Order: sequence, then structure tokens, then C-alpha cells
Amino acid sequence: MDGLLTTQSSSIQLPTRGMTLADSRPKWQQYQHEVAATLTQLGFTARVEEKVVGARGEHDIDVTARMKSAGVTQLWVVECKRWNRAVPKERILTFSAIVSDVGADRGLVFAEKGFQAGAIRVARNTNLTLTSLIDFRQNAEHELAAIKVRGLQERITALENEFHSLWDLTEEERAKRIAHYVGPPSAFGLPGHSAIMSPILARLSQMKEALNFASFDRWPVAYWALDDEIPIDVKDWAGLLFVIEETVATCERIHDQMTSPKKKIGDWRELQSKELTELLSAIRQTAGG
Repeated sequence: MDGLLTTQSSSIQLPTRGMTLADSRPKWQQYQHEVAATLTQLGFTARVEEKVVGARGEHDIDVTARMKSAGVTQLWVVECKRWNRAVPKERILTFSAIVSDVGADRGLVFAEKGFQAGAIRVARNTNLTLTSLIDFRQNAEHELAAIKVRGLQERITALENEFHSLWDLTEEERAKRIAHYVGPPSAFGLPGHSAIMSPILARLSQMKEALNFASFDRWPVAYWALDDEIPIDVKDWAGLLFVIEETVATCERIHDQMTSPKKKIGDWRELQSKELTELLSAIRQTAGG
């Protein structure tokens, strides 16, 4: 999916590259902090010069960046090379071993003087990104959207499997779970356990399809709210990721209510976030007006 994402919204304001005149730190250290500041602006929790324990030992990492997306924490480890020459293959091989040892999701090497041909070759088709700060700033939104899409697709697939696994239970146990289903009712009023959950399963499938369409830049993308048969056109990544993440979270709460009910729920909308409810209300009022 990497490389297929196109962000139509550019709401992220990235920091400028220059440091303050009062900054007396060495230039290589300033460079580390510029990289960390950029990652922080993009929503990561970034730390400079952190010691990270791996399977084979402890490593001094120039910058670490962590972000929780779709319930999963991503770890990026970063090496900053403010050199006056291109980074050689040997340095990339060494860093690749560190990335693997600490179990990082991605390794990034920042260098303003580029990379030797061998370095670029060994990083190809791996979880390493070789870049400059300027190039990274231009491409970062694509990278972050790809991460969020993968996380959401995994959550949707897991939830679909959880709902379908009800049919692996005994009829008595399945009936108990279904009795606690508080999700949106079937629009067709069909009888049976399968029909009862058809609306939520349909929405999960439609959300996966929306993410796939957006990944191929097929805007606008249709989004169906859990309680509406009329789709809403979404025109950018920021809006799509928000409504899908909030809707998936609602579906997860509906499932949790089935498996381990903690309180009596009168309306499934109680399990939907206030932010999503207000957004949908505003959209419907605008459409109706």
C-alpha cells in the first residue's frame, strides 16, 4: 500500500528547518532535534538519544518515535547523519541490524548529503527509509496515512472474525450473546441471528472498501454511518480516518457489550463517541437545510 496513498488535505503545519541563533549545540545535535521536532509535529512522541534494549543488547538511538494508531503502538528508530559526504552501505547494514534487534516497525536514516548507491540498494524492499529532512516533510503524510490504514484494516478484520466466530459456539451460548446485541437493527426486519447483526457486518465491509478506494486515490469515498442508509461523501484522508476510526471503535464497544456486558444500554448510540455523533448531526442538518 505504501506509495499508493494521496493526501488531499494538507492541514499539518510542519516546523521550519532553521534553528534559533541562540542554539549553541553542535550542528549534529541540532539536526537530531530538528528531526525529533518534525516527528512530534506529525503526532509522534519523539525522544532524542534514547537507549533502547533489544534482543542482543542495548543500543543508543539518535531519535525514537512512537505513535499509537488504531490501538497499536508503532515504533520508529531514527539515525541522523549530518555529514558532508554520502552515507555508505556499511552504515546502513549496521543500522538495519539494530532496527531488527529492537523490533522497530520502521527505521529511518536522515542525511542531507545523500546516500551511496550501495546504501540505497541494501535498503530497497526493507522497512528502512533513507531520506533527507526536506523530502521526509513532503512525504510524511503519505507514510502516516498508510500506517493508520493498515491498523484500521487489521481491526476491522479482527472484529469481523469475532462476530463470525459466534457461529462456532453452542446454540445456547450463541443465543446468550445475541441477547446482549445492542447494535443498529436490520433495516429489513429479517428474523434470525444472522440478520440481526447484518447491519454492523455490512458497515465493517463498507469501511474496508472505503479505505481501499482511498488508497487508490478514488475520491470522494462513500462512508456509511451505522444508523444511516444514505452514504456521506468524504473528500480527504483526515475526514475519512476520523469517521472510520470512531465507527470501528463503536463497533468494538457493541461487540464487547455482547461478550461481557457491564451495564444496561438503552440505545447503541450511547456507545458512540460524542465527537462522531455531533459531526454526523451537523452534516445531516446541512444536507437537510
